[in-house]
Amino acid sequence: MMALDQHITEHKEDIIKQWLEACTAKGSRLHSAKDQQKLEKKLKDQHEALVTIVAKSLRKAEGVKDELNRWSLQCARDRAVHEVTVTESVGQFNAFRQIMFEWILKFSEASSQENSIRNMYEWSRMLNQTIDEIIEVFTEEYHQVTMIQLNAQKEMINELSAPIIPITEGVGILPLVGEIDTYRARTILESVLQQCSALKLSYLFLDISGVPIVDTMVAYQIFKVIDSTKLLGIETIISGIRPEIAQTVVKLGLDFSNVKTEQSLAKALANKGFKIEER
Repeated sequence: MMALDQHITEHKEDIIKQWLEACTAKGSRLHSAKDQQKLEKKLKDQHEALVTIVAKSLRKAEGVKDELNRWSLQCARDRAVHEVTVTESVGQFNAFRQIMFEWILKFSEASSQENSIRNMYEWSRMLNQTIDEIIEVFTEEYHQVTMIQLNAQKEMINELSAPIIPITEGVGILPLVGEIDTYRARTILESVLQQCSALKLSYLFLDISGVPIVDTMVAYQIFKVIDSTKLLGIETIISGIRPEIAQTVVKLGLDFSNVKTEQSLAKALANKGFKIEER
């Protein structure tokens, strides 16, 4: 009598075809559309490997748990990189679960073994346990990968959002744009000090005309930038303080009396002898 795992392995192609058709019918993606042709071979190999691993788990083969974990980890990394959502992926695993159950049922019905109900129960239990383990490992790794990606993107965006533009030897401009939260403010401070040191600045023009809101935290961070650059021997001039920002500063009771300020960046530069000449 043919064993269940052998039965599953011999019908591997049919199982994969059913699985792909089920996913397509639900509009689920196995990968991003732009990578479709490139990844077809890899996906086929990946699916074949999963069917083989599940077949092994049904006969409780030694070392199958490690294989299962490795497959789930790699699949999670691939899906995360190619922007297939967790919801889509879990839906695909559940579709695979249903298809595998149907093939187990077919095998059980065709089997003349005694205690077929008990066998069916045990096979179903092992199948559910296997798919549940796949989903658990997959979702945890997917989360880790996406968090790494998001943090890397956030770091890059924050670094790019505070670039000091050198305009001549020892002189740089730092135009701040957009809202500033605590994390970005800390990143700006660290980035500014590193850039000032690397550029060997004597003057830094800090323009905040692109910052929509200046609250206590933003004002505090601006003071920290000024104090820190002062320790490096750099004179910092702030420009772009709009009337509504000035009113906010006054309401908050912040003291800008010892801070050099100008209405606009152009005026700040002009007062230091920098002029734009038309040709």
